[in-house]
Amino acid sequence: MTRPASRCLLGIRYLTLLLLFVIPSTTAREQTCSATESDFFSDPALHTMAFDIGYGPQEIPAYVQPDVSTFYRLQPGERKPTTPKHNGWAAKFVNMSNKRVRLFWDPMNGGPGSLIANIEPYCAAGTASFPTHAFYMTPVDDESVRLASWAVSPPQSVYFYDPITVDGDEEATQRNLDRLSHEDFELYQRHVDNREFSKRYFEFTGREYLSFYPRARPSHKIWRADYFGQEHWVTTKETHFIAMPEESELGPVKEIGSQRILKESDPRILQQYRSPEPFLNLTLKVLSCAPRAFEIDNFLSQTEVDHIMYLTTGMKLHRSTTAGSNGQLSEEDLGRDSTRNTRTSLNTWVYREKDAIIDTIYRRSADLLRIDEALLRPRSKDELPQVKSKRSLAEALQLVHYDVGQEYTAHHDFGYANIYNEDQPARFATLLLYLNEGMDGGETQFPRWVNAHTRDGLDVVPKVGKAVLFYSQLPDGNMDDWSHHAALPVRRGEKWLMNLWVWDPSYET
Repeated sequence: MTRPASRCLLGIRYLTLLLLFVIPSTTAREQTCSATESDFFSDPALHTMAFDIGYGPQEIPAYVQPDVSTFYRLQPGERKPTTPKHNGWAAKFVNMSNKRVRLFWDPMNGGPGSLIANIEPYCAAGTASFPTHAFYMTPVDDESVRLASWAVSPPQSVYFYDPITVDGDEEATQRNLDRLSHEDFELYQRHVDNREFSKRYFEFTGREYLSFYPRARPSHKIWRADYFGQEHWVTTKETHFIAMPEESELGPVKEIGSQRILKESDPRILQQYRSPEPFLNLTLKVLSCAPRAFEIDNFLSQTEVDHIMYLTTGMKLHRSTTAGSNGQLSEEDLGRDSTRNTRTSLNTWVYREKDAIIDTIYRRSADLLRIDEALLRPRSKDELPQVKSKRSLAEALQLVHYDVGQEYTAHHDFGYANIYNEDQPARFATLLLYLNEGMDGGETQFPRWVNAHTRDGLDVVPKVGKAVLFYSQLPDGNMDDWSHHAALPVRRGEKWLMNLWVWDPSYET
């Protein structure tokens, strides 16, 4: 088929996106953590991948998972990875047509399917799945017509609905191409290129490409996780609150944009209620190398936890919903499916501007992530001009409550970006903040963590004030399928926590 000349600069666009969105740190920040710039941006898991999908030779840095032996500080080949008991993984479904379609999970019992997503033309949606799970697509206006059907089979994660290419019949394929408008042809060709690139990526890395080529490397830094128990440290001036301010001092944050900038020499907000030490030292300890997951003890003080729990007394909690598929469902669509019990918790949202303590949690999180705090709030026109959007890259804090029997089964936090947005915004990192302890059950589990000594998942036990950080993106910009995680059922007591989601390179809903 004819290739448009405008598609010959894919590799250049890949590099341009990377350079455009990399945000340099200040000198002060570089002196407040154990890692250097080289540690962050010269990741040893990145290897040069050479490929050609029809536009000439190209190269990108691609993530290749290190040998599991190195996670134990041993030489490669000394140990073998176990096969996890949990055999689920991401399933992504791509609509390569110019029509809107619906994606269903097929119960394979003759009954109606469960609606997963409405997928726009040339877009994608997905869900966590298991081997032999079946899915199908239909037109929006006739759910009795199956356009395509799939039975999920490892290691394949990405499934394409392609009504244009007719295998073994070039003439029929060309006739279908001729019917496309110029715009539709461009979009379809991008999917063809992405599919070809994905094959090369799998051959080189052993992983499916869950992003859409070309996607730049993350603009944010990613902490290295070279071996179990590895530790990094960060110092932050956002010290703990150790006494509760007067209620009259905890009103909403009214300053906007650059008015909220705090210089290194400035006192912190409500400094008189904080620990007298000038800095708070935070230690990140590697729990898992693949996915990269860390625990940070004492991220929150007891005073801060008490304040958050006090806020819950005036908030209405709602049934939690699942997110990440990027296939928009209406309230009517959600209401027709009574079988969706993957997430049974209750939640509400707490915005950064709620008060000074919540604002401090965001600032401390930014220091932990090595991100300018300005990126986690709306910004003035003159702030970080190299970043196109002035919108916050962080979502509101999600406050979640689990009662006995409630859970969130294994899932991913990332979704699949719209093809029309070349930056491909997606969730980048998740920070879990535990608000209570002592319950039976309720662990955060990473069921597919790569290790050589157990098939069981990695269970993180809630502890008051502890944080867990993990990444949804790999250092090369692909989504990390291994970031699969679950909130195990609470067997006795209750569980409270907060989630902070940070996006890269922008936040788009």
